[in-house]
This record gives sequence, C-alpha cells and structure tokens, in this order.
Amino acid sequence: MFLLGSGRRVVWRASQVRLASQAAAAGNPPADPSPFGDLDIRPVKRPDSAAYFMTKPKYHDLLAALSNLIQHHRTPGMVPVERRVKWESLRAMQSKLNIKMNENEYNALVKRLNQAHRLRIDNQEDRETVDAYLVQFTSGYQHIEVVNMDGTKVEQPQENTEKKRVGLPHTRRDKHGRWVASGWRKEARATALLALASNMTQISRRLTDLHAQIDGLLGDMDQAMLASGMSAEATERDPVLTPELPFTEFGAVLVNGRPLAEYFARQSDRESVIFPFEVARQLGQFNVFLQVHGGGPSGQAEACQLAVARALFSTNPSQLKVISDAGLLQSDKRVVERKKTGKPKARKSYTWVKR
Repeated sequence: MFLLGSGRRVVWRASQVRLASQAAAAGNPPADPSPFGDLDIRPVKRPDSAAYFMTKPKYHDLLAALSNLIQHHRTPGMVPVERRVKWESLRAMQSKLNIKMNENEYNALVKRLNQAHRLRIDNQEDRETVDAYLVQFTSGYQHIEVVNMDGTKVEQPQENTEKKRVGLPHTRRDKHGRWVASGWRKEARATALLALASNMTQISRRLTDLHAQIDGLLGDMDQAMLASGMSAEATERDPVLTPELPFTEFGAVLVNGRPLAEYFARQSDRESVIFPFEVARQLGQFNVFLQVHGGGPSGQAEACQLAVARALFSTNPSQLKVISDAGLLQSDKRVVERKKTGKPKARKSYTWVKR
C-alpha cells in the first residue's frame, strides 16, 4: 500500500507487481504509474513444471509423463497385453534417475511402468517409440541420453556390456575352491563356507601319512645317533603328534570353531542348520564352516540356514527349484515390534482397573 503525490491511495497486489515487472522487462511500461519503477526488480519467471514447488519435482514429473503416456494410448475397453519385464531395483533406480525414493514411491513408479508396458498399441511405430522410452527403466541397460517423448529422434539404448554376475547375490567362491555365502535373520549375521567332504578327507589322510613318514625318519635318525655312540638321553625328544582334524567322510559342521551339537543346545536349531542338505539330498557330502554373530540362538540358526542354502545352491544351480520351493533362498525380514510407551509390550495393555 502506497500513497502517490496526488494523495490517492493505491493498493498493489502480488499479481499486479508480477505483471508490472514482466511488462517492464518486455519494454512495455504499464499505463498506471508504478511505485516500483525506481527499484531494480527482476521479472518473475514462471516455473516450467507444475511440480516445481513440490518436494520431489523430478519424481512427480516422471509420474506425470508416464500418466500422460498411458492416457494418450489407452482406448476404452482395451485389454492389457500380458508382457513381463524386470525393472531396475530401488537402489539402481535412484542412482540412474538421481531421485531419492522410498518404498511406496518406488512401487507407485513400477505400477505406472507396468501399465505403460502392457498397453495394446496397434501402430508399430508408436509401439517401438514407447518401448524405447520404457527400456531405460529396465534392468541391465544403460542409456546414452534420456529419451524424450515430444517427437524428437529417439536414440536406441545400449546394452550394458559389463560382465553380469551369475548366481545369487552374497555368494562367491574363494581362492581355495570353497563356496562362500552370507545370510541374516533378525540381528544375526552368518557366513557359510562349503567344501567337498571327499576333498577334505583326502587332505586329512595325506596329513596323517606325512606325519607317519616324519615319525619314521626321526626314528631312523635316533638309531643312527645311537650307533655313533651318543647316549639314549641325548636322543630323547617329544613325539610328533598327528593333529585331530574334524573332517570325516560323512561331513562335519563347525560353528565358530565348535561342533554343531556343542554350539546349538536345542535340537530344533541344529535341524534348522542342516535342513538345506536334507532338502537337496546331499547330507554328508560337504564340510561346513560357519561364522555367526549377533542375535540369539534361533536367529543365529536361521541365519546359518540361509547362508548354507545359498552356498549349496552355488555348488549346483540346477537345484534352484528344489531349494526355492522349500523357501530356503529368501530371507525372513520380520523383526520383533518395538515396545510402546505406556504398554508392557508392543501391543499388550495393562489390565484396566476401575479404581
């Protein structure tokens, strides 16, 4: 609100200020005198997107573009085409699009992508254009540039030439030929190393034979020293002890360096650890070394089960159906619900007392 020289009071609204500044920038001063003529006010530029003032404008622009694409090609009574595709994971999608998303936002984006991918488009050229736009969100592809849908030239995507990982995540094979896999449950974390029991038995037998040869050589040396005139006391030495290895032809299971029956007191926990071998009918064919920490006995047993199942699958990927049907390759992400204030447990309430 300002008073002009003539004493007339003029009220300038925000829209009038914006129009006056835009007109001044264009070289067309307004008809009414403006109190901001002497001020250096930059013209107000309208945002290019309606999502400019939202928390995640790029994410909402992407959803709007997919929604417009679906509305443009959708016809009443259209039956979606049964087409399946694997989209990028949440972490990969965030890295590729440079957008932070939570689980619900990612699910909403995938829902739009599936709707656009299953559109029934009769025009072959439009079909190829839509597929070229959607393929940038699929797994295993990297793009030269972002594909636009405004009729410009669409660059064909380039397939990722990096070596793809074969098998499950969190699995590998070390330099000694052992299969290594990790698993978790609640707060417990476990790492499993699998080695063929036959190979370990051969190593144990070789070590036993080697120590027997050493004992024989030392005995011959003692006899030669006695023959040379040395006393028997000078030739006395401690016997060479053959180490007792925990490897047998039936396979051994060690948890943090201790036998399975010694580490897990409950029979249900021990059965949980060796259950993958029973499912795959390979009980006793591998020696298992487990390192586990965190959590309680049940959590550690289930973490060991997941690690063993993943390592066992790595030994023979053809057993995928047998092991996965038993539900052994999927981690159980359930955790204990936290205690609430004013309640004895997570949801349990105290007994109501009238007085």
